Amino acid sequence: MFEIARECERLGYASVWVYDHLTPYWRSSHSSLEAWTLLSAVASHTSKVRIGTLVTNVNLRNPALLAKMASTVDNISEGRLIVGLGVGDKMSVREVESYGYRFPPLEERLGRLRETIKVMRTLWSGKPVSVQGKFYSLSNAVCLPKPKQENGPPIWIGGRHHRLVGLAAELADGWNHWGLAAGKVREREKLLLERCSSLHRDPNSITQSWSGTIATETLSSANPTERMRAQVFSEMGGRTDYFIASFPPNADCKAYEGFAEAVRSIS
Repeated sequence: MFEIARECERLGYASVWVYDHLTPYWRSSHSSLEAWTLLSAVASHTSKVRIGTLVTNVNLRNPALLAKMASTVDNISEGRLIVGLGVGDKMSVREVESYGYRFPPLEERLGRLRETIKVMRTLWSGKPVSVQGKFYSLSNAVCLPKPKQENGPPIWIGGRHHRLVGLAAELADGWNHWGLAAGKVREREKLLLERCSSLHRDPNSITQSWSGTIATETLSSANPTERMRAQVFSEMGGRTDYFIASFPPNADCKAYEGFAEAVRSIS
């Protein structure tokens, strides 16, 4: 993984990301490294490329602790962190519950995400924070040292639900989508624009990113770069301006070069 991160840095990638799953449901071995511990190591093995979580499940960590973890990683990386946050999906229920956590209904998960963002941003000021929220309470909590980035790392919300898009317009610096056809993405974009308008917020201040899995069959095809370009084009919206790919273990340097070329041909 360190070699991949350094190779992406050499190729001029803007960022590298880790997923937040304790026992990934799509892997038969369920083997995985913990996201934030891994991210701190990736930070120390790179020097230019930004690093992030796609996305941190807010059901797994207290937001005050998460703010402290993020501040630490931002300092280790010299200000290269992007904090991706999400509410978890139904495929992760067994994983979350197996570790003794609850997987609450969507309404509660959205509420926890909202409070998490507010708690993290407030703690990143470095001042004592007391909060009595619906889900979380703090009493004179302090997060020092502050993050390296002024005002803290950017926060992106990942998800496809229309309420997550609305929350991104209200509180986040970015929105990430995956698994949606271009038509559906444009519907969500319209919602994002409408919500930004109602909040008097510039929609261009929100990074809109696509993410997707590059299949092994794509890499072994006659023209993998064109296949990757076609996949991204079929799943991106009119305002998508950031592209994040997940590659299979057999991907080599040519695969990463091909994806960079595919993205350049689109943008």
